[in-house]
Amino acid sequence: MADIGLDGRIKKFLAAALGKSVMKDFKNALEDLRAAEALDRDNPEVLYNLGICYARTGLYKSAAEYFRRVIGLPLAFVDINTVRKLLAYCVIMYGEYAEAERLLETSLRMSPGDAAALNMKGYCLEKTERYAEAIASYREIVGIDPNNWNAHNSLAFLIAESGSDLAEAADHASIALKAKPAHPAYLDTMGYVCMKRGQSKMARDHYKKALARMPESDEIKAHIAELLGIRPEKGG
Repeated sequence: MADIGLDGRIKKFLAAALGKSVMKDFKNALEDLRAAEALDRDNPEVLYNLGICYARTGLYKSAAEYFRRVIGLPLAFVDINTVRKLLAYCVIMYGEYAEAERLLETSLRMSPGDAAALNMKGYCLEKTERYAEAIASYREIVGIDPNNWNAHNSLAFLIAESGSDLAEAADHASIALKAKPAHPAYLDTMGYVCMKRGQSKMARDHYKKALARMPESDEIKAHIAELLGIRPEKGG
């Protein structure tokens, strides 16, 4: 049998891993990719796919390390800005919002108006309680892409929470909910907006639908408790 060479062996492992990933067999896909990594530790395609595979299994710190290695290569033969956004997503998932924001600012300098990067930036700003900046980021998204339902939903919730313009919050919530009327997060947001506007019955109806679709959601339950005037129990 002819020796297919190092590149051929790596390609075989990559092809096998891709096939297994399509079938959501990430455990065995990772075995193939680690075997390919052992043959060439600086192969950008192998490192990139390892990052993707780890992210899909929820191992975001491991995924982040592989994405960092890709970014650190002199020639990666992959879209580095895409890798940077994937790295930002991973670090967001384990709560490193400052690092994610730095990565996203770099991405946005390279690709202004990137809705995915702006959405993650808005999320980081929201999580670090810079709500006015988060609202500005989501406004920029809907200005670029009026059909970005998640941005409309986030705008609706944040504006309602601030109490600044409840009519505008209702408009954004309606846009998102009209596009996806069964989406539990959108139903919850509409319920929240209605509650803030004093429309208790409408709020209750939307919360009921949201909870039926996502019964495990602590956020929806907290909003229902707020509507009912139930104070959360203090620990201890």
